[in-house]
Amino acid sequence: MPACPPYLRPLLALFASRGERAYPVGGCVRDSLMGIPPHDWDVAVTTLPETTVALCESAGYRTIPTGIKHGTITVLVPHSGDPADREGSYDLIECTTCRTEGSYTDGRHPDAVSFTGRIADDLSRRDFTVNAMAFDVDPAAEGNDLAVLDLFGGQNDLRDGVIRAVGDPDTRFTEDALRLMRAVRFAVKLGFSIEENTRSAIVRCADGLARISRERISEEFQRILVSSHPEAGVKMLDELGLLPYVLLDGISPCGMGRLSALPADFALRMACLQWGVEEEALRRNLQGLRLSNAVRKDVLALAESHSLSGEPTPQNARRWRHELGEVALRGVLLRLARGEDGEGFCGLADLIRASEEKREPVCLADLAIGGNDLLDLGFKPGKELRKALEGLLALVLEHPEKNISAELIARAKMWKE
Repeated sequence: MPACPPYLRPLLALFASRGERAYPVGGCVRDSLMGIPPHDWDVAVTTLPETTVALCESAGYRTIPTGIKHGTITVLVPHSGDPADREGSYDLIECTTCRTEGSYTDGRHPDAVSFTGRIADDLSRRDFTVNAMAFDVDPAAEGNDLAVLDLFGGQNDLRDGVIRAVGDPDTRFTEDALRLMRAVRFAVKLGFSIEENTRSAIVRCADGLARISRERISEEFQRILVSSHPEAGVKMLDELGLLPYVLLDGISPCGMGRLSALPADFALRMACLQWGVEEEALRRNLQGLRLSNAVRKDVLALAESHSLSGEPTPQNARRWRHELGEVALRGVLLRLARGEDGEGFCGLADLIRASEEKREPVCLADLAIGGNDLLDLGFKPGKELRKALEGLLALVLEHPEKNISAELIARAKMWKE
């Protein structure tokens, strides 16, 4: 049987001592039953939010009203098990009042919540059966075993490897269309299939994603793409009719089938998925995902690596660093994952690492002299100055040993004369 962390039991016992209950619930139950250490422990409680705060603080726990409107209080639970411990490490435990939810006018958030104090109500509003289980802890019992409260067949679906909506799938997806993406994410994360009725409902409700913020869609997509089954995830998004709401200009037909050969790096896998897509379409896809400027820059640079030679020479290694900057090595990984000349690219990767270690000059900022030095030599600001700097950079890309002030000034004087 799965076990509850020892430091969590005093918190659960605290609620029981006042005639209330606290149930570990959701993902921590699912992961524990699968033998996976839970990333965090969420708790459903039968007390109203204000009572949760008062009860926990009376015992010495610190609390944060992170989502009190919807019943969520974050409790700082020390790993020592002593609520008054302020020196040791601790976990942030979200304690949420058992509740029911009203209609979802915006297709994402409930218009209202009603606190009921009944765990059955709380489980019935959850998305998928594997996430709709709770641990029923008897604080008075000896040992640390946990009984599973499973009202919707979540344990059977874990055993069978199935993602199934709780109750009517159309209702679940109409309530919150982001669950469409979450179904795919959980399927690829756990290596499960999607149950047929749930799958059909996803297809019917796919256009609900149009009401979901691009940021939330992007977050789910990124987690799918860096999963251990990225090809299956993208294929599933396509088959279920969700992909047009994720990547506005689609994917490259030659980008699939190689994703899992790459490290779980979003920029790398995104560049692979978009391999061969026209730059303008790629930019629209990246913009549509609301990615940071840094991630967009990396994906665009990696996508450009297709035009670079894989010749394993020191000069070409510097050229890769010049063109791709900090993602040069990741660009080599991308070409290798695409099945290109392994021996040549492996040699190129070694040369890029050596060039980085020696800090060889590969950009204008690396030059031993700058624009002011050339202005002092009489170069005019603007195109003439830029052309001279680029000429010096071309020189040191071929001959890094010439990146010396005296050498570059002498070369610039020759050009000026």
